[in-house]
Amino acid sequence: MRLDTGGEREVVWIERLCPTRGRVVSVPVTGGRRYGEIVVHDGEPKGERVVEGSTYTVFDELLLFEASELPTLEVTVAAGEKADLEALLELFTDHGFGAEPASGVRMLCACCSEGTHEQERAVDAGAQQVSLAAPEEEARRLLERWAGETAIGRSWSGLAAVG
Repeated sequence: MRLDTGGEREVVWIERLCPTRGRVVSVPVTGGRRYGEIVVHDGEPKGERVVEGSTYTVFDELLLFEASELPTLEVTVAAGEKADLEALLELFTDHGFGAEPASGVRMLCACCSEGTHEQERAVDAGAQQVSLAAPEEEARRLLERWAGETAIGRSWSGLAAVG
């Protein structure tokens, strides 16, 4: 789904609810949009994403159908291994929240975005920004739990609301 955020455009993953509506399951990095929103989209394909051999059609957003109350937060995390970062993403997903690492975001020009783009589902270890969709206190609790699961290799700092 390609969201239109006041002149900026961003392709996000959605969970299809019906042929014309979907729930945003990515944490948008452009301002003003949120994880969990329900959007109505056009029926005409405007690009494709090929991920691990599977092709996903990209549709343009027509309108915001239902807003989401989940705030967007940013945090700096240090993950010693890829598995550490994957564990953080899984922890937030398992609790009904979103987490989007900077290492998983790819910027494309408009022309490339509306074409066919091959990409991998990959995250990198190391220090990086992660966008979160969760109430702040819940995010703090989950981050502390994640960091405390190992003696070394996981830390976080600078949790702050976006927008």
